[in-house]
Amino acid sequence: MIDNEELYYLINAMGQDRPGLIAMLTKVVANGGFNIIDIEQSAPHGLFYIIMIIEPTDKAIDKPLKYFDERFQELTAGSDLNISIKSFKGGIRKSTKSWLSFVFVGPDKPGLIATFSNYAGQNNANIHKLNMISRGQIIACESLLNISDLEISRDTFIYGLRSLGEELGLQIIIESEDVLMKKTRKLLILDLDENLIQIQGLSKFLNEIHLNESDKKFYQKIKDAKNSQDIMKLGLEALKGMEFSVINRLISSIRISPGTEEFIRALKLMQYTIALISNSLSLFTDLLKNRLNLEYAFGNALEVSDRKITGKYIKNLEITSQKKERLINWLAVMEKIPEMEVVQFGLDNNDKDPILSQSAGLKISISFNYDEVKKVIEQNNITASQLLGLFISIGMIDYQIDEIREF
Repeated sequence: MIDNEELYYLINAMGQDRPGLIAMLTKVVANGGFNIIDIEQSAPHGLFYIIMIIEPTDKAIDKPLKYFDERFQELTAGSDLNISIKSFKGGIRKSTKSWLSFVFVGPDKPGLIATFSNYAGQNNANIHKLNMISRGQIIACESLLNISDLEISRDTFIYGLRSLGEELGLQIIIESEDVLMKKTRKLLILDLDENLIQIQGLSKFLNEIHLNESDKKFYQKIKDAKNSQDIMKLGLEALKGMEFSVINRLISSIRISPGTEEFIRALKLMQYTIALISNSLSLFTDLLKNRLNLEYAFGNALEVSDRKITGKYIKNLEITSQKKERLINWLAVMEKIPEMEVVQFGLDNNDKDPILSQSAGLKISISFNYDEVKKVIEQNNITASQLLGLFISIGMIDYQIDEIREF
């Protein structure tokens, strides 16, 4: 029997992905009497790779390198799969370590990983794990840092990390991490009350719409409104009397931008369960849920009487701040995640401890099939005020509301 004190083995495998590869590798490890203590695996673009660190148990076979080499040759025969193994001595471990986990998401540009890595290295923070996904124009990166030997204070390091994210135009999430209790499930809340909705082509379309006297008065009310809450109320009131089926048809004509789809896809590839909570219309949040394959979505349900909108929300289905807190608590229970570990994108401005960079320019970008919208207007005698009320009720980004007020 070999002396297994602090003796470890590193297995690397790479090749074309196919079903059953992990099962085959782990079976060889188990049959040799070894225990897997760390594993990192992915299959980007159909390329399978895995890194495993294993240690011998008291049932480990003699001459393990010979055993594994022979078994791996059998597994790789006639395929492009390459598997290697080597032994190494484990380093001395500290009894306690300090960890920091951060995720950034945003527009992809050269040098992002190098910039963050350089900042960590300059301050003696060691990158323990790094997972990065780039899809289209969006990049998502998740990193676990060992900050036990920081040369500056933890708060100063985090402040610098946040500032770096803001300079690069990234949404960044920073949280402490206990790797001994690391969660395998991750829940992310997209909170659209930050007005993250950007409607493409809106200004051009509004300029083509005829305004009657009633519409002009409505625009004046929008101009005179004191805050975004008042504008949202005006938007809801403008929907009064519209046929529910007409609003449903208009919502159905929404197109989601490829960039937004890539943004959500990147988060899901990083194993996030995504819930959307918004004071937008539930018709809209349901559409986003279905089109983006989100796990949960909650929005304000319109009250309907005789198939027409009353200009109010169904009271017990309205998303208030209290309702939002209860929903987040419920989601945490459903996903079996401590509420304090739930990550939120786009916190309200009055939240005490925002964990995201609010200056990062990410948004949910959509457009309408404006030809379809024009047909709906002509066929159903929709006014410009009602249409604008719908746009507002979706939850437009702030600068677009400002554009409307100047229209």
